[in-house]
Amino acid sequence: MDPASSQPHNDRILMLETANGPYTILVEKMQQGAVATATDGTILHCNRRFAEMLERPVDEVIGASVYRFLAAPSQVAYAEVIGSGSGQGEFALLRSDGSVVPVHVAVNAVQDSGAAAYLIVTDLTEHLARGRAEQLAELERELEERKRIEETLRLSEARIAESSRRKDEFLAVLSHELRGPLAPIQNALHVLQRDPNGPLARQAREIIERQAMHMARLTDDLLDLSRISNGTIALRRERLDLTALVRRAAEDYRTTLEAAGLELETRLPERELWVSGDATRLSQILANILQNAAKFTEAGGRVVVGLSEDPDGQSAWIAIRDTGVGMDGEHLARVFDAFRLGGQGLARSGGGLGIGMALAKGLAELHGGIIAASSDGSGRGSEFKVRLSLERDTGPAPKAVRSSPAPAKSYRILVVEDCVDAAESMEMLLNLMGHRVEKAHDGPAAVELAKRCHPEIVICDIGLPGPMDGYAVAETLRQDFPRGSAFMIALTGYGQHEDQLRSHQAGFDFHLTKPADPKELEKLLASISNQI
Repeated sequence: MDPASSQPHNDRILMLETANGPYTILVEKMQQGAVATATDGTILHCNRRFAEMLERPVDEVIGASVYRFLAAPSQVAYAEVIGSGSGQGEFALLRSDGSVVPVHVAVNAVQDSGAAAYLIVTDLTEHLARGRAEQLAELERELEERKRIEETLRLSEARIAESSRRKDEFLAVLSHELRGPLAPIQNALHVLQRDPNGPLARQAREIIERQAMHMARLTDDLLDLSRISNGTIALRRERLDLTALVRRAAEDYRTTLEAAGLELETRLPERELWVSGDATRLSQILANILQNAAKFTEAGGRVVVGLSEDPDGQSAWIAIRDTGVGMDGEHLARVFDAFRLGGQGLARSGGGLGIGMALAKGLAELHGGIIAASSDGSGRGSEFKVRLSLERDTGPAPKAVRSSPAPAKSYRILVVEDCVDAAESMEMLLNLMGHRVEKAHDGPAAVELAKRCHPEIVICDIGLPGPMDGYAVAETLRQDFPRGSAFMIALTGYGQHEDQLRSHQAGFDFHLTKPADPKELEKLLASISNQI
């Protein structure tokens, strides 16, 4: 029987094929064939050496029955060995051309594993030629190697199981974190529907705004962590006064901390400390640490934000200490691991995705800095320190000259969005800003509508259905509306650097990532008035 297409084994085949680390290195470098089989003999995984013995590609071997590659007399003998659980024996394998390869097979049955048995297969062609004595000596060494491989396999499967457990836990918490904001948003919308002008309407709108911002931040953090892992995040470095940046970050978070019943204290130097960095990303590091302090510190606690310079003047330390639940040694060792959930204080804090500290660490390292955590133990607070290299004090950084915002102007705007609710809500928002809006829900309709209404600005989604995506819409419209005659804004969930570059190449002037802040959109539209 050849169960190559047997569906029940697909997950286990995938799990073993994607195992990494020492297991992959050892197995692929072996001079012996290594095979993992299911109970019915289906081959779940094999290394290249085993496939070479059969003179077949690995893809043809994996998923097939081991009996397919055994000569008829060997099939019976192998069934007896595998039936006893563990053992060894000499068998004959069939090559693709029908010729026979004499082999020694060591079988080890494994319970509670992704595979039923592991096989170490040794080609006996040369062994038989050299004589039994030398062969047995080598087999002894191979058996020792087999034991090491089996131990590595067990460790690899344990890591796979742990990774799967963490994935399931993360998805469960992600679902919880996304549902959390939806509940107050739904309640606030119900309040607005019943009494849109009543005394609770303003409070309901504030709830919706806060929770929408929370969901946007959650999405941004996930994307940023992915960009750091892939090496696609870019820093916009400039010369910054670190003292001013830390002071501003602390003050920006003061309201949040005080709302949680916490006292905020700052201990900052009087003089400027200059660094080369990305102001937004450095502020993001501090915000994540402060959010962590607020999450794990009970009302009545205290958060202290400090900044100091090393005696040699080469670097500065940002220190944020709280009086919260603290960490034991185990939790401290994995505090910067992504998607590590649980630990002290989780039930009281409301949890989280476990990405804030991992993101802070990645951003600090992108700046050439380090981040470290310390705690005197459970219930005794925590401290996070960030070290950054200082630049020479060569005077104040140049101040950017800001032009006065242009007066509001009404534009003809074409909104291209396949989600009807998103298109209508954008139309309402733009109407409130005083603009005239036309809508299209796919690419061809947008092109036809643009020919009739001659928009001054086009706001277009990228992921449109049908034959034209947003890039194709931009490229087509640019044939009739060259740059300068109409401005095109990409409004999309695709926000990585390569997405922005592709938008510009397609003809877009600006790239906004969903959900766009209405205030930022209004500023952008106002800035365009100087160019139309």
